[in-house]
Amino acid sequence: MWCLYATLVWIPSVHAQEVEGLEKVLVGIQQTFPEEVASDELYRAALEGVAQHLGDLMGVDGNRVWTAEEHRDQDAWMDGHREGIGAEFTIIAGRGIRITAVFDDGPAASAGVEEGDVVVSMNDHPFTGQSASSIHGFVSQHAGLSTTLDLRKSDGAIRRVTVQRGSYRIPAVRTTVFDDNTPVARIPFFGKGTASAIAAFLRAQRSAHAVVIDLRDNEDGSMTEVIAAADLFLDPGSIVVNKGRTPTQMSPVTASEPAVWVRSVVVLVNQGTRGVAEAFAAALKDNGRGVLVGTRSAGLAVASSVYPAGRGYMMKVADVHLASPSGKSWSRRGLAPNVVVESSGLSLSMSGVDSPPDLQRETAIRLISSSGVR
Repeated sequence: MWCLYATLVWIPSVHAQEVEGLEKVLVGIQQTFPEEVASDELYRAALEGVAQHLGDLMGVDGNRVWTAEEHRDQDAWMDGHREGIGAEFTIIAGRGIRITAVFDDGPAASAGVEEGDVVVSMNDHPFTGQSASSIHGFVSQHAGLSTTLDLRKSDGAIRRVTVQRGSYRIPAVRTTVFDDNTPVARIPFFGKGTASAIAAFLRAQRSAHAVVIDLRDNEDGSMTEVIAAADLFLDPGSIVVNKGRTPTQMSPVTASEPAVWVRSVVVLVNQGTRGVAEAFAAALKDNGRGVLVGTRSAGLAVASSVYPAGRGYMMKVADVHLASPSGKSWSRRGLAPNVVVESSGLSLSMSGVDSPPDLQRETAIRLISSSGVR
């Protein structure tokens, strides 16, 4: 049980005697219920109780206990591996689901699904005339191992395909150029290699005077990658983030390398921008290096570490409080964008396959085009 003690040692109220006492309780219970209670199950339950308690102390609910296999799955997640059909979409009220991205070598790509396709029916359930919430509810409840989709293709023809749920990989950064000279980098999460991919993206933009960094629905990730990514935009010595074991005991982490990009930046954020992604956005905003466009972010101002917990278990624990370079925490309230733009809730007609407007991205591009970003 010494490794569990190592997990808890930073909390002043936990002592070795208490951990030893917990071990004795577990042994006693095992002796009293020799058949009904498995030793490893009891051990994991105790760890999950500890994880819950530490989460309560930090004000979060994301702490986890993993087996070695589950921890390997998490490592794969940080490398971009996912399970599903391998496509992103947006819901168009009254019409269906528009496919906005299809990942190479994923199940959707293998089945013939293409970016721009509109799913008008799923498992023989038509979406015509339905509200966005009804479409979302049906998709959430019927996303099984095998899904039949009726797709309206770019030529207006309807094609039926069956997609088998499986594994696919999303890249660390996805890039697009709009209006011939507005580069957009979509960052879905801060995983392995994200900072290097952003650096490569920035170095390729020789003629652009500004870039858009899309952090909407960013799934959190590695604080190390965030610090390295923010360093690409900041002067040496600039504060990237303040970190501490308590909200009142913070230490700054500063940029150390010359900036790769010194031109303008617009950062797209929304309620799905969470955790260390918020730290990246705050670093650029507070240092005057980026304008935030969109809606308030999620308000998760903590970073997590993974600790060995004995018997093959690992424990993911939110153990570090975060604050912006100015010293302000975005916990619970989120980051306020410089320019507030709600996402589009418009529905489109059934004719053609026009894309729904992305008002947040369009606002970012207008700011750049009108020299509203410095």
